[in-house]
Amino acid sequence: MIRDAVTLDVRMDRINLSVPPGPEFHGTLRLVVGGIGARSHLGYEQVNELQLAVESVVAHRRPAGAAVVVQADVDEQGVSLLVGPFEIEDDAAGLRVAERLVGSVGVVTLGDGQWLELSSTTDKAGVAT
Repeated sequence: MIRDAVTLDVRMDRINLSVPPGPEFHGTLRLVVGGIGARSHLGYEQVNELQLAVESVVAHRRPAGAAVVVQADVDEQGVSLLVGPFEIEDDAAGLRVAERLVGSVGVVTLGDGQWLELSSTTDKAGVAT
């Protein structure tokens, strides 16, 4: 019997979350990304938009492995998420939505597939930009 596993690894200001790729785990991604956004002092709307961006990317891409990984780097300027690995695609599936929701979106191709980098920043007053 194969068990689905969710793992969470926190080291200093880097958080790694690994979940099975099924849609039943999208809620787990949303919950953890929301916590990461709140920890980085993003506003409510910005946290919600970051959650929606991750959900859009995960819903529109085909995972390249047995898990979807979200790696978050948090600092006083905001949060940067690396989400993947996904099968390499030329299509912009999920990117159009994500680009409208977060500060910046980038595609990184590594040995295990494509990863999407999503970033949201706060200004010095703690207001999301």
